[in-house]
Amino acid sequence: FSPSFGRDPVFPRVQDGTLTMPREGTDDDGVYWLGITPDDEGSLGPVGRGTMWAVTTVSAERATGLLIQPDRVLDLWVNGRRQPGDVYGSGRIRVPFALQEGDNLVVARILGGRGAPTLRLWTTPHELHFNLADRTHPDLLVGDASTQYLGVPMLAFGDAPITDVRAMVVESDAFEETALHVPVIPAGAVTQVPFQLVPKAAFTTPEETVTVTLRVESSAVFTYEITTELSTVAADGAAYRRTFRSGMDRSAQYYGVRPPASVDPARDYGLILSLHGASVEAAGQARAYSSKDWAFIVAATNRRPFGFDWEDWGRLDGLEVLEDARAHFGTEPTRTHVTGHSMGGHGTWQLGSLFPGLFAVAAPSAGWASFYSYTGRARPTGPFARAQASSDTYAYLSNLQRRSVYVVHGDADDNVPVRESRDLVAMLESMAVDVTYHEEPGAGHWWNGDRAEGADCVDWPEIFSLMEARTLETTELEFDFISPSPFVSPTHSYVTLHSAITPDEDLTLRSRRAGDVVTLTTGNVRSMVVDGGALSASGVRTLELDGATMPVEDGPMRVGPETGKRLGQHGPFNDALVRPFCFVYEGDAYRDYASWLVSTWSVRGNGAACALPASAWTDALAAQLQPVYLGVRPDDAAVPFTWSGDAIELEGRRWEGAAVAVVYPEGDHVAAYMVTAPGREHLLYSIQPFASGSSLPDFFVWSEEGGHAAGFFDAEWGVDPTLAAGL
Repeated sequence: FSPSFGRDPVFPRVQDGTLTMPREGTDDDGVYWLGITPDDEGSLGPVGRGTMWAVTTVSAERATGLLIQPDRVLDLWVNGRRQPGDVYGSGRIRVPFALQEGDNLVVARILGGRGAPTLRLWTTPHELHFNLADRTHPDLLVGDASTQYLGVPMLAFGDAPITDVRAMVVESDAFEETALHVPVIPAGAVTQVPFQLVPKAAFTTPEETVTVTLRVESSAVFTYEITTELSTVAADGAAYRRTFRSGMDRSAQYYGVRPPASVDPARDYGLILSLHGASVEAAGQARAYSSKDWAFIVAATNRRPFGFDWEDWGRLDGLEVLEDARAHFGTEPTRTHVTGHSMGGHGTWQLGSLFPGLFAVAAPSAGWASFYSYTGRARPTGPFARAQASSDTYAYLSNLQRRSVYVVHGDADDNVPVRESRDLVAMLESMAVDVTYHEEPGAGHWWNGDRAEGADCVDWPEIFSLMEARTLETTELEFDFISPSPFVSPTHSYVTLHSAITPDEDLTLRSRRAGDVVTLTTGNVRSMVVDGGALSASGVRTLELDGATMPVEDGPMRVGPETGKRLGQHGPFNDALVRPFCFVYEGDAYRDYASWLVSTWSVRGNGAACALPASAWTDALAAQLQPVYLGVRPDDAAVPFTWSGDAIELEGRRWEGAAVAVVYPEGDHVAAYMVTAPGREHLLYSIQPFASGSSLPDFFVWSEEGGHAAGFFDAEWGVDPTLAAGL
């Protein structure tokens, strides 16, 4: 058990497989090892700050599966194979390994200062394990018979993927039999498997337990069954969970709902999207509010309680929840608002400024502007600055000029400094935005009083009075809008952006109306679609676009080239990871990296992912999933990089012993490639894409010495050295 500060001499030995079970005392690298005995719950006891390493051996009489609960652990290795830990210590995460006959080396890397790390280990003879401790489940609302979903992380212990899987709900008194096809459960990884819940009838009695039997079967391998229990809840205005199936990865996700105390089917209701703070469950966020008689409050998850800071996949989760709630509850789109606390306050600034066409009111509480203002993180430069441009809230605050904003903050907040809200409000006031600021004297980060039925810091009455009074225009005709990229925020009012002239700049729209004429002026817009039907319905007959006059058509009006970059095939690198994707690998080293990525997506994002060898990749799978090729070298016609021995080449530049990550069009979507020089596969672990505010551009080349080149392809997917660094 070794604390390590500064240079870490242990990690290289873990990485190259030369670490063995240490002896107590100081080793040849100056690392001090302390022998300890975990308690009965697997706790290693209190640790200080810095990076710690814990090492042990596990002896097995025969080869078998091993599952580990890795609380407050960064990473785990068993016999050299790596899995992510649960740095936040939720107690719900399990990751899979395979034990060999004899002694097996178990290594954990720990970030100190987060409480006592805990490692609990179990063996299993089975191919699969259902982790019900981390299930994603709905509450069964009395009077509701709608379809919902149940998600269960599945741990697979073998070296080969399990294909052609059916995830079934066994017929019972409460549910119909259902089956969802899961193409692959990846080898040596944990991934969520969704199950479809179709009630036979609406539930009638609250506080009942309903048993569900789940079956996973593969025609070529096995069948497993397990039972779990769900609860019915009264339709009386209390908060509950609702689930849906995500379009990002087809996993089951949930959101908390605080409905009106009594719902009248004949009445039109508003919708309030609430975004929680770090460590908060969406169900708990929903319970922090009192019922509003005019609106449903829905609390998205950010994919996990810590999730993605409401950026990247967290931001997309918020948008998916908004879409599902609108459809299910039939709310009025013009009465939609967004609010949130702490990290969710940051999310409110993010969604409000990047998607102003969705929300009439944005109401952040104790929110922060950006990683740069709040944490002091250095701003990225070059192509990385553009890839991560959406993180800079200040750059897009002007999008709120025609919206109402209500900001709340306690002046004694010791978590998010009150300067964050003060500075944001000052900038909004300089833009003449309709902004109201309430600063609660003496209040800390989370505070309550007697002003609201819920928690005052989120259920502040004046916020909801403002929301009830404000509405959106169905089709806004007078606006100024800035987008960092069509990949991030493509649509505002009647315009959907498809591509930019250059990726180095924001895209801008300025729309003004005079009678039945709308004048639209664009900046850095290469292609877009104008909703002629929406304009016609608003009485617009003529569109003046960048000086050209055209009649309004009653349908989509496509403007600009339809070749090259466009929505769904645009980049940057993460464009390959926001729709159902599959890691397609060549060789054992890339298989292990794929397993680590799949498990990381599950641990970080409660996600579902596919991984399988290139020999098993088929046209049928390619029609369903976007490929992320690992170790599969594309031919020169597919990607402008070339490989020669252990070197990577682009535009006359050559990098020995390097790795590359690149996104490029394939068919009607994108594909990503990650390839290293032979024997340098450990470089891949430098790239863990499932993190907030850390997006890659279209391509990145790196080696042991650091980054060598990064940049964007041009609008036709060509190489332009002026759009890159290092070329």
